[in-house]
Amino acid sequence: PECLAINPVYQMSRITVPIIGALQGYVITGGFELALACDILVGDETTKFRDTHVKFGLAPCWGLSQKLQRRIGPGRAKLVSYTARPIGAKLAYEWGLLDDLRDGSEGQSCIEGAMEIAEGIGRQDVKMVRRYKRALDEGGAVDLTKGLQRERELGLAHYLEAMGDGQTFEGAKDYISNDKR
Repeated sequence: PECLAINPVYQMSRITVPIIGALQGYVITGGFELALACDILVGDETTKFRDTHVKFGLAPCWGLSQKLQRRIGPGRAKLVSYTARPIGAKLAYEWGLLDDLRDGSEGQSCIEGAMEIAEGIGRQDVKMVRRYKRALDEGGAVDLTKGLQRERELGLAHYLEAMGDGQTFEGAKDYISNDKR
């Protein structure tokens, strides 16, 4: 539909590589929804989340009501959303809202942390990173049984392709035999 063309969260969901959000300061309402569209969230001690939809009579339209409860549980999502109270970085990390928490000191900013994560991802097989993201996203959107089925379907398609490429299994064999772990 036409409305999806202007929806930034929908557009973010179409990106086939991981999106890493580096969050400093307040992450409020629409910004909160944009953050939840990221695959990995890195914050520092200044990061504070706040859902003010109910405070100002706004309706979430970019996924906050659905994504937040899947990330931190329905009870905590209701607490955060119904009260509009801020959630500090430490609690956000403990609840699983932040995936990585930096202390903000020299070399420990959330941007530097996000870059380190991106570099680590960048050293992996790009095709497999994209496929793994797809498996996580598609499987996470359905119940466990359907998610496991989807993982098997995607995995089978990958291995059928990998068996003929002559590189995938040789690369793994070389890695193990040379003890590059």
